[in-house]
Amino acid sequence: MPREHPTIKLTLPELGEFASGETRCIVASLDAEGGPWGDAAACAFRDGRLYFRLPRASRSLANLRRDPRVCCTLESHPEGAEYYTIKGALFHGRAEAPEADARPALKDAFEGLPDPVTGRPDPDGEIFWVGTDDVASFDFAKIQRRFES
Repeated sequence: MPREHPTIKLTLPELGEFASGETRCIVASLDAEGGPWGDAAACAFRDGRLYFRLPRASRSLANLRRDPRVCCTLESHPEGAEYYTIKGALFHGRAEAPEADARPALKDAFEGLPDPVTGRPDPDGEIFWVGTDDVASFDFAKIQRRFES
């Protein structure tokens, strides 16, 4: 019997609960040569979408303007916590700009979130979203129950 099986994945409700508590993600994009590039970004999960804000001068923003393919990674392992508390999710897709009617609420949501790199607010950052259609996730607490049926 394999050690892990699909039950370590987060269900959609579990994914929403987990992602809603995170405010920082790693945004992976492709540079002009097709190589990977990553930046930390402020994020907020709302209405089944992971929204993230990139500084206007960032390489990731330039990459997404050229090629919208993106992978946003959330990972949680509180300091001092045990192995079985680790959770993570990788959101794959195409970065989309939010609809005009959603922008005011998103601006408010991101207003209190500092840039994870500088630690300062970034009111001029550009906001994008990626959906939950293609997400790989895990909850290591479920490994403990791997032999349960």
